[in-house]
Amino acid sequence: MALKKLSFAGFLLEKSTPEDLIYSIDYRLLKEGEKEEYLALFASAGWEHVCSSYDIHIFKAPSGTNPIYSDVESAEDKINRLSRPVLLISKFIFPIMLSLLILLNITNGPIQELSRIAFYASFIIATPTLMMIIANLYRRMKISMTMEF
Repeated sequence: MALKKLSFAGFLLEKSTPEDLIYSIDYRLLKEGEKEEYLALFASAGWEHVCSSYDIHIFKAPSGTNPIYSDVESAEDKINRLSRPVLLISKFIFPIMLSLLILLNITNGPIQELSRIAFYASFIIATPTLMMIIANLYRRMKISMTMEF
């Protein structure tokens, strides 16, 4: 099976002859006119473009090809780009959650119940957001440790 394209719920695969390939995914929102240069950059490194959907781009290469993000600067750039939306969400959700927690503790009756429901909803959003922030900090730490050696 080989990846043909991205679909709404995942990937569309097609039957093909077995190959020893590796796939890599890149998340980058391209401006108009950037796509050709972007794809050429990956092609020059041995990666063939398979498909794209909005800001998700999938490439394939023979097994053993250098990873797309093989240097420290490009790895840091990738983490920074992936962190931006998470940090934006966290700037809103954590203060809202804290405000709801305070409101929950200083009110009674229906307002307290509404605060409780809203707090739990914000907690459900905040938990994976915090986990992603921690994961990105861990990735940054691993990259910086790589630079020291």
